Amino acid sequence: MVYLNNIIVYSNNYEAYMYYMQMVLERLREYKLYINLKKCLFYITSINFLGFIVSVNGVLMEKSQVDAIRE
Repeated sequence: MVYLNNIIVYSNNYEAYMYYMQMVLERLREYKLYINLKKCLFYITSINFLGFIVSVNGVLMEKSQVDAIRE
């Protein structure tokens, strides 16, 4: 049994995003891997991931991480 915890798909525009999502979902189906739709987020502009904020503006550290370093 394999657990795959995170898949992040990034693109600069909606059309490219939909193309990449189709490719990812096809690969998951091909290898009989399943996703839990209740845990999925689609087409969001930013995400908190491993202590970083990944967005269209780039990758930034979380404010709490920066504050901890400053203290």
